[in-house]
Amino acid sequence: MLKRSLYAACLMIAMLCPDAQAADRLKLGFIASLSGPLATTGEEMQRGLTIALAELGDKVGGLPTTIDTFDDKAAPANAVQGASKLVDEDKIDIVTGVGASNVFLATVPVFVNNNVVVVGALAGPEEYAGKDCKPDVFVSSFQNDEWDEALGDYLNTHGYKRVYFIGLDFQAGWQHIGGARRTYKGAVAGQVFTPLTQLDFAAEIAQIRAANPDAIYTFIVGSQSISFVKQYAQAGLEQKAPIFGIDSTSTEIQWPAQGDAALGITVSTSWSAELDNPANQKFVAAFRSKFGRRPTIYAALQYDAVKLIDAAIRQIGGKVEDKEALRQALRKADFTSIRGPFRFNNNQFPIENIYVERVEKDAKGEMKLALKGQIASEYQDTYHAQCPEK
Repeated sequence: MLKRSLYAACLMIAMLCPDAQAADRLKLGFIASLSGPLATTGEEMQRGLTIALAELGDKVGGLPTTIDTFDDKAAPANAVQGASKLVDEDKIDIVTGVGASNVFLATVPVFVNNNVVVVGALAGPEEYAGKDCKPDVFVSSFQNDEWDEALGDYLNTHGYKRVYFIGLDFQAGWQHIGGARRTYKGAVAGQVFTPLTQLDFAAEIAQIRAANPDAIYTFIVGSQSISFVKQYAQAGLEQKAPIFGIDSTSTEIQWPAQGDAALGITVSTSWSAELDNPANQKFVAAFRSKFGRRPTIYAALQYDAVKLIDAAIRQIGGKVEDKEALRQALRKADFTSIRGPFRFNNNQFPIENIYVERVEKDAKGEMKLALKGQIASEYQDTYHAQCPEK
């Protein structure tokens, strides 16, 4: 009778205190654009996820891990349906990916309202960096403006007096271009935003030619950047007004189509395949072994996001149900980033170094993003002071 009473008491304690036991499995949600206009981005993020999981033996935080994936197609309405599915049907513990800013803004309320922690691996919209920051929202990549702010200042110091700005017409485009314009001090030769699905840039290139700038600053990514870069070179403008932008303007996955038209493009980034640290060398080697080429920024940032999640869950002994403990562990960011120094600001966006790269050919004639130096140290986004979290 005594043994039966003790068993009943223990069972009651376990029922009342579920966080006392570590979870036996992690359900990790992954939402990304695996088709549609930003498919190249989402597919590359998925490759970074694959490398991280393989390194961890499919055990994130030491827990056997199930990945529940949803293709948001870069369409907010579709993404909201996917977020609801991940929450209601798949019962995920944490979600990562979230590569497009319009998707981020549409889906984060669904996750936050259902007590699901978000570890965004690419998009970094300003809306969640300032006064609307949330305890459950971590962005391990960057805040949309920061790379551009650093490169805008780079344009100043390198003597570009007239710059034309062109970006994709959605949240990320507005914010990336806005970041560059915030710090650029020269004359603005013009500005235009183009639809997310546009592939013919003849009209915009004619406007650039007429404006006669010293350089152009772009936020055109994915398949759109292939079309734009090729058409810009065909117009003979790449030498007269070189292209500047962020890392995703021209990468390994675009070069087969962009070809030599990409040479000379200068970009800002918080990661490079050429960063000389052991964690990065291991990642680049593993990616090259599996996929036959160097990784891009999309894969790198998603890989880092998984390693951040892994470290946090290990720190709390696998108790992912204890959301406050999970949040505290994530805030510590006690992991070895392939970017080098990394920590979270009060708004749970990164404080990190920013680098400049240029598309060049190596001694073997292979294209690469050559690391040209560091242009900002421990950079903080513009909005963190507005965040009430301390």
